[in-house]
Amino acid sequence: MKTRLPDEPLTQSPEAEVRTQGNGTVSAPLVDAAPVPPTTMPVRPSYGAADVVWFLPRQIERILFPKILDRYVLGELLMPMGFGWALFILLVVFSFYLPKLAPIAARGVPLSWIGEMLWLRVVLTSVICLPMAMLLSSLMAFGRLSGDSELIAMQAAGIRNLRVIWLAGLIGIIVSGAGIGLNEYILPPAGRRLHAIEDQVKLRLGTQALGLSDQNAFIIKDMEHGRLARLVVARKYEDPHDDQPAILRDVTYIEYDINNGHVRDVVEAKRAEFAGIDQKNSKVRWWHFIDATTQMMSSVTGNNQWKIHSDSSVLKLNKSPDEVVRDQKDASDMTYRELKAYIATLKRQTGGSGGRREIRELSVALEQKISVPFAALVLALIGAPLGIRRQRSTAAVGTGLSILIITAYYIGMSALSVFGQNGQITPLTAAWGCNVAGLLLGLYLTWRSS
Repeated sequence: MKTRLPDEPLTQSPEAEVRTQGNGTVSAPLVDAAPVPPTTMPVRPSYGAADVVWFLPRQIERILFPKILDRYVLGELLMPMGFGWALFILLVVFSFYLPKLAPIAARGVPLSWIGEMLWLRVVLTSVICLPMAMLLSSLMAFGRLSGDSELIAMQAAGIRNLRVIWLAGLIGIIVSGAGIGLNEYILPPAGRRLHAIEDQVKLRLGTQALGLSDQNAFIIKDMEHGRLARLVVARKYEDPHDDQPAILRDVTYIEYDINNGHVRDVVEAKRAEFAGIDQKNSKVRWWHFIDATTQMMSSVTGNNQWKIHSDSSVLKLNKSPDEVVRDQKDASDMTYRELKAYIATLKRQTGGSGGRREIRELSVALEQKISVPFAALVLALIGAPLGIRRQRSTAAVGTGLSILIITAYYIGMSALSVFGQNGQITPLTAAWGCNVAGLLLGLYLTWRSS
C-alpha cells in the first residue's frame, strides 16, 4: 500500500483517489497513473515509381467516376479485359500465322523481318480481338461479383443490377470507339507495311508459294461506259522516284471491244512507264510500253493473227500511278473514307451500277469497318447479364462460355457476309444483322437481370 504525503503532488488518476472512512482507515488503494506516451511526429508516406506513373490515370478516374462503386466495378472489368485481349491475340496470331513464319525463318530470312511481320500481324488482329475481350471481361467480372454475393449485398443496399451493368455498356462504347480509331488510323499503314515486307521476303527467296499474301500480281481493270475496256497484268510495280516515272514490270496488256466483249489485241512488254496525262482530255492517261510485242486477234483481222514487235509503243490506260496502287489495296489497307471513295469510283466506271460482285464485297467490307468494333458494346451487354449467376463460377467457365458465344457470333457474321457478297441481302444488313440481333438479346437479358 502507498499513501500520499500532504506535500506530495497528485499523480494518480481520478478513479484511484484514496477514500478514507471516518475512523481513518483506507478504503481504496492508490495506484500510480499510467505513463503518458511521448508525442510522435506523423510518418510521411513514401512514393515509388509505380505511384508516380499511375497518379494521373487515378486522378482522371476519380474525376470521371467520383463514386467508389463505379471505380470498384470498373477495376473488376478492366483487368480481365486486358487478360482476354492478350489471350485472344496470342491464340489467333500464334495458331494461324506463326506456322507460316517458321519455315521462312529457317530459309535465311532475317529475324528482324520475322519479328516485324509478327508484330504487324498482332496489330492487325487487335481490332477483331477487342469484342472478344469485352465479352470475356463482362462474364468474368459479373460472374465473380455474383459468385461472391457482392451483387446481393448491393441489392440489399438499394443498388439495382442495372446500376452496375450500365458500366459494362459504357466500357463497351469506349472500346468500340477505340476499335474504330484503330481501323481508321493504325491498321491501314500497318497492312501496307506488312505487304511491303512480304514482297521483300518473296524477292529474297525467289518464290511466290509462301502463303503470306494473296497479292501475287498487279491486276488493273480499265472500264469505259460500264464495260471492261482494258485489262493489265503486271508482275511488279515500282513507285516513281527522282527522275524515274512509275514502272510496271513484265506487263501483259489486253484490249477488249466494248461492244461485243471480244479481245482486240494483246501486248506483252518487259516494262511499261507512265507517260503522262493527255493534253486535250485530262481523263485519258498514256503509258509507254518498251520492248513490246503486239498480237492482233482474229476478231479484228479475220482469220489471220498478226504479231508486231516494237521497241516502244504508247498505249491508252486510264490509270494514274496513284490509282494503280489504290486499286491493289485490300479493303483492310484502306481507311473508311478511302474505301468509300474507291467504291464511288468503281460505280462511276460501271455506269452507276452497284450490282458487280467486286462492289458488293467492298461495300460489305466498308460497313464492317464500323460494325466489327461496335460488336464490343453488343457482346458487353450480352456478357454482363449472363455473368450474373447464383452459383460460384471460375475463370475457366467464363473463358469457355465466351469462346462459345464468340464462335456463334462470328459464324453468323460470316454467313451474312456471304449472302451480302452474293447480292441476296444488302451490304448494310450483311454487316449489321448480327449486331442488331445481339443488341436486342443483350437488352432483353439486361432487363431480365434487373
